[in-house]
Amino acid sequence: MRRGEVWTYYPPSEQARARRMLLLSSDGVNDSDRPWLLGTELLDRDPHDILGVAVDGHYWISTVNVTRLYRPWLRECVAEIDGEIQEQIDSALRAALDL
Repeated sequence: MRRGEVWTYYPPSEQARARRMLLLSSDGVNDSDRPWLLGTELLDRDPHDILGVAVDGHYWISTVNVTRLYRPWLRECVAEIDGEIQEQIDSALRAALDL
């Protein structure tokens, strides 16, 4: 698991609907034995927020929707964002968190 990958996510309470989650936690965290990672859900519409980032022509993320993800519920890596988009997300995260 690497930062910038998109994974399908199946929490037990929502088995009927796979969510697509972008991993935001550092690769040091992702490579560890920690059971929880950080990420955000891909949205199918523009969140109309200055801290939102277009991932491609179909999906958006909102950097104010950072959540923890339980590693065993991440099932399949389905995509990886490119470096330019990752930098836009990093900038939005820095703005959202005042870093």
